[in-house]
Amino acid sequence: MRHRRLEPICGAELLEAIARVPLDHHVIWTGEPCAAQAGSMRSRALACITEVGRPVTLRAVLQRAADLEAGVGFNPDAVRSAVRLPQTARPAAYLLVRRTASGFVAVTDIPFPAGGARRISAGEQVMDAAGRLLLDRAGPAAAPAGFEGARGAA
Repeated sequence: MRHRRLEPICGAELLEAIARVPLDHHVIWTGEPCAAQAGSMRSRALACITEVGRPVTLRAVLQRAADLEAGVGFNPDAVRSAVRLPQTARPAAYLLVRRTASGFVAVTDIPFPAGGARRISAGEQVMDAAGRLLLDRAGPAAAPAGFEGARGAA
């Protein structure tokens, strides 16, 4: 199987791509494994997110993926698409969210969120201002202190 290759990403290209990303967009990894082909661009880009249950700016993800190995990485626009695609995965372990005054809300519909018992609609709150993930109908559920979860194929 052929996977997208790493390529040199010039600083100007990265800055231009980052400038197109909204400041308030973040990615939250639930700690669950992600269904992705090992070695694929998507799995390698998502593996740049090591923080479990904590929002990471989408801009930081693009920067991390652009410099994976000694000045080479993945095209920022391809990484941005790779982050959006898993929103419909079964389960979605990487959640694209937008920061608001009350916490973080889903950017798009998430039909099968990992750890959640229900669909999350675009604009629905995913994390409260105290940093608790709100993925279950029963109410807020915080990840246990020090929880790092299994990465699986991501």
